[in-house]
Amino acid sequence: MSNRTVKFLFLFIIIQLIGCTKSTIERAPEIKAGDHSGMIINFYDTTLIGGYYSQKAYNIDLDNNGLDDFQFVSWIWGSPGMGQIPQASINCLHCSAKVLGIVTTDTMYLNRDTLIFEGTQPRTWDMYLMFNYSCIRISSNDTILNTNLTFKINSLERDDKIRKSDPAICDSLTLTSGNKNSWPMLIGVSGDTTIYRYDIDHNNCNNFPLEKNVYLGVLLDDERLGWIKINIINNFKIIIHESGIQE
Repeated sequence: MSNRTVKFLFLFIIIQLIGCTKSTIERAPEIKAGDHSGMIINFYDTTLIGGYYSQKAYNIDLDNNGLDDFQFVSWIWGSPGMGQIPQASINCLHCSAKVLGIVTTDTMYLNRDTLIFEGTQPRTWDMYLMFNYSCIRISSNDTILNTNLTFKINSLERDDKIRKSDPAICDSLTLTSGNKNSWPMLIGVSGDTTIYRYDIDHNNCNNFPLEKNVYLGVLLDDERLGWIKINIINNFKIIIHESGIQE
């Protein structure tokens, strides 16, 4: 056998080995939420319950490589005027860890109402001009304030498809939040009536399901698809069940 033939065979074997190696790391462009086949699975069974200006956080390393990928945070914030506002959020801990979702349009509506109560003094009245800000219509008379193109985390059912083509973002994202109220602002006095303005932000643009097991689609290194199974209670208690990421 000539040296030229030996070199040719050697080159052919190398090409075949490279081809085989490449084929073993090719991953499916879509998976199903909750599926365990071909996935690195981690079980957490952890519940986060934050307090008033006391955050509880939990980090997740999806592929067990020693680098945390996502962080869940539970807490309650607010003030005497706004009240206590429960909130649950997810943070992407590095730019190779992204959350999948949808790009959609939010419409902010303004609903106005008037409430009248007896005042603290005899034969006086307190009038509250209510301004409700909501992404869901409260009344057919609501005014459209604005519309915005926004990214939203898409909560998934088991076996829903997760695709590489889904919109992805690396950011800190609020999953759920309670209403945000303002302290009643004195407008003026008209005769026997004291008039106040009261603003309420319903914080319902995300519309993330509560008290239900759902899956979040995630993406690592722009290559590997995965999911995280969670449940949120009372807008801030986060139950983290399990996760899966392509091997």
